[in-house]
Amino acid sequence: MNRSLFQLISSRRSVRRFTDRPVPREILAQAVDAARTAPSAANRQFLEYVVVTDPDTRARIFPHLRWAAYVAPRRTPAQENRPTAYFCMLSCERKTPSPDLRDIGAAAENVMLTLAAAGVGTCWIASIQRQELEQILSLPPGYRLDSIIAAGYPDEDPVREEHAAEIRYWIDESDRLHVPKRPLETILHWEKFRAKTDERI
Repeated sequence: MNRSLFQLISSRRSVRRFTDRPVPREILAQAVDAARTAPSAANRQFLEYVVVTDPDTRARIFPHLRWAAYVAPRRTPAQENRPTAYFCMLSCERKTPSPDLRDIGAAAENVMLTLAAAGVGTCWIASIQRQELEQILSLPPGYRLDSIIAAGYPDEDPVREEHAAEIRYWIDESDRLHVPKRPLETILHWEKFRAKTDERI
């Protein structure tokens, strides 16, 4: 059953447990194709991607990633739950010496939503050991690794919670992850900024 774009966006959560089922290459390529159409400041298009599916390379990448700080180490994937693909987001210094973070965010979101539409889970990770990973990826001079999107078919179903003050996600007694998001009424202002009456919001 097709889902609307808003439903897809609203239901997407970061996934940190995956099955061992490989994601077809055409789906991975489509995600990069979606990323390249994202907005780009001055149309510099400085982003490139290394998509890693090889098991040996994935095994070398994994130790250099940091997972779910608020609940670590409980959502560091076990061997059987590791991602089956990594999207390594690269910035080309020749295109721009100062990569615009808005470009990177827009491209990453396009990757994650395209994969979500195909039933593939993702986790965008910026807490990484860049120097080691750049060596593993054989990056030439002039390229920098910004972040990595881990991907694979999900083996968990995190829950979104409406919460005005809490930012830390948590794991309940059934080992399900809960992710707090600020309610709409706490962030939406009509016509001009209006102070909230509740100090906690």
